[in-house]
Amino acid sequence: MEQKPLERKDQNSASPTRSLPAHYGRNALGEWLRMLTVAAVTLSLYVWRGGETLLFLLTACGVLMIGGLLLKLLGPRQVTVTRSLSRVSLAAGDTLTVDVQVSFRSSIPLPWMVIADHWSQGQHQELLFPGFRRSLTYSYPLEEVQRGVHRLHGSIVSWGDMLGLFTGGCQSGCGDSFKVRPRPLYIGGAALYSSMKAGDVALSRSTRNFSAEAGEIREYAPGDPLSRIHWKNSARKGTLQSRVPEREEGRMSCIVLANTPGEYQIPYGALTPRGQRSAAPDAFEQAVSAAMGLLLAAEQTGSYVQLFSGGWPEGMARHEGLGQIPSRVQDMLTEIAPDGGRSLSTLLEDASKGWIPGMTVAVITGRLEEESARSLARFLVQGVKVELYYVWDQPAPGPAGGTEKNSWSPASTVGASLTRLGANVYCLRDSCPSNGYKGVGNHGFQEKSTLW
Repeated sequence: MEQKPLERKDQNSASPTRSLPAHYGRNALGEWLRMLTVAAVTLSLYVWRGGETLLFLLTACGVLMIGGLLLKLLGPRQVTVTRSLSRVSLAAGDTLTVDVQVSFRSSIPLPWMVIADHWSQGQHQELLFPGFRRSLTYSYPLEEVQRGVHRLHGSIVSWGDMLGLFTGGCQSGCGDSFKVRPRPLYIGGAALYSSMKAGDVALSRSTRNFSAEAGEIREYAPGDPLSRIHWKNSARKGTLQSRVPEREEGRMSCIVLANTPGEYQIPYGALTPRGQRSAAPDAFEQAVSAAMGLLLAAEQTGSYVQLFSGGWPEGMARHEGLGQIPSRVQDMLTEIAPDGGRSLSTLLEDASKGWIPGMTVAVITGRLEEESARSLARFLVQGVKVELYYVWDQPAPGPAGGTEKNSWSPASTVGASLTRLGANVYCLRDSCPSNGYKGVGNHGFQEKSTLW
């Protein structure tokens, strides 16, 4: 994290270096007005009635005002707050420790100091007792940080005399920030690679060699680049032969992540009791974690992977490649939000332009809709392997297009119908961040399809 020097608050300055909250000036003026009022009343009573008690109170007021004046003139200067993080790579749900070092200059001992850090998803206040020390260190935890970019909205340092009658303060800028990436959720076959470290590619493009085996060579097709032509095999057979692209070798997968608000609205009847809503994980966070897990699993197996999601130029993948997942892709999943403008069915149409039979398509959404389910059924008929990850299922439409709510059962849902058509269906509600995001089980059904 960046090191930000804090700037001294000058209450009597007409144009401070950095604009400060208006209540600081009002508080300083109010402090002196209160003490002057108390001193003036005590002095009037002493002149009128005399007495040792009033003299003592008048002397105490004078001592307190002298201490406030010394705090103003000789108090802390050049206050610097330096923060450092205990961890560089963070995943959602981790606990982060922030180490803070405070240094300043002061000609008088300082009774107390309060440092308040206001982060985007929480705040922390620390009470220190500097005394004659001019440098102090402390640390505090940020527990179970959520996915996203966390920024320091403000840091305010306050100090004062022993009784807190006179105070001062300064504030820092808001440049400190850190990123928390989604915690990978390994699902199905991807759970086999959950013990591997991100970045350890099991099979990379540089280690593959294209031999002249029949399984890796096919007849030349118009549009194949010259770099793919296998000249030795072509000369032997008398016709042009092309090396099979990696995506045609069955190592290509496509991940489609729905991110429209409607896809993650809780369906009627799926609301949990009020006392249990805080414990239930957010549906979109589960979806993003599933996408991260699938990407890292493709990285470990050396698969050619695509990633489609809303908020990107129409028909273009947010990521497409082989090998290690770029940092920009993980940063994109860190900042993505359910604010896309294209429905899941539209995303499927855009992504399917490059699909071929035999490849695997992973579709991640919150709730199963009939329109997108019909598109997936069409792809299954075309020979595309479909893996569907959802949070809430929906009743399958009846023969007349309606739903049989009275006879609803787990075997008469959209997910069950897709399963009977050959799709692998996984329910994300079976996973929970508190359980370490273990692999999600497959939901299979054996009854006859009721959707189509």
